[in-house]
Amino acid sequence: MRKLGFLVAPLTVGALLGVVPAVAGAQTQPTPDVTAFCNAGLKVDQAFAAAGQSNKPPTKKQQQAIEQSLTQALNVAPAEVAADVQSIQGIIQSALQSKQDPSENATFLQNLSSINGYRYSSCGYNQVQVTGIEYEFQGLPKTLPAGKTAIQLTDTGAELHMLDLFRIKTKDSLKKLLAPPQKDVAKKVQDLGSADVTTLGGTAYVFADLKPGRYGAACFFPVGATDPSKLNSKGAPHWKKGMYQEVKVQAGATTSSPG
Repeated sequence: MRKLGFLVAPLTVGALLGVVPAVAGAQTQPTPDVTAFCNAGLKVDQAFAAAGQSNKPPTKKQQQAIEQSLTQALNVAPAEVAADVQSIQGIIQSALQSKQDPSENATFLQNLSSINGYRYSSCGYNQVQVTGIEYEFQGLPKTLPAGKTAIQLTDTGAELHMLDLFRIKTKDSLKKLLAPPQKDVAKKVQDLGSADVTTLGGTAYVFADLKPGRYGAACFFPVGATDPSKLNSKGAPHWKKGMYQEVKVQAGATTSSPG
């Protein structure tokens, strides 16, 4: 499970690349070229999620994996987003070298928004629409089918919210995994990334190829955070107010009612 830290933006949103009901099933049938890009985007997501698992700066090996996955995505990027992918690749390479947060770069955020919107609407992933309020995820199903999935988080609350997604590898309860101390938690979960909404009323995405198993979703933003400058405050995380939920992923399952 990732907390705020180095390279927040790419680690949380994949870097590449009222209640809203959950929707399962592809919304479009992508062409082979688009599919190649969408699959490459998931590789980028995986590379960044792996680098963020320990909440430490990426190792040299992890940086190489990130750079290689970005290059692969650029090589197959459709014309609609090729310029955005190329721009993001350069910004992230600079960020890795300088240990800066690319989310402070307005161009990066614009590129990322374009790419994520394209992936959500064009890749044919299973779509899940979730609304973040104080302090719960509305519309997040209890059960999801296995497969390539795009979760869209829309913030309609008075505070900023995020949805950190991770696979649970033990029999521990989700609440136990969230509670400190978290010394060995990296061995018990696999971080998949998160959707961080940094503008009130905004939308963010997290993409993942979900395998059968138990998953957790939680918000680590602090209580009272209404703008990005407050995201590193010492306020209690939203999950302590009940903003967390377990999701079961099953092969061939249909989307259940929201939790």
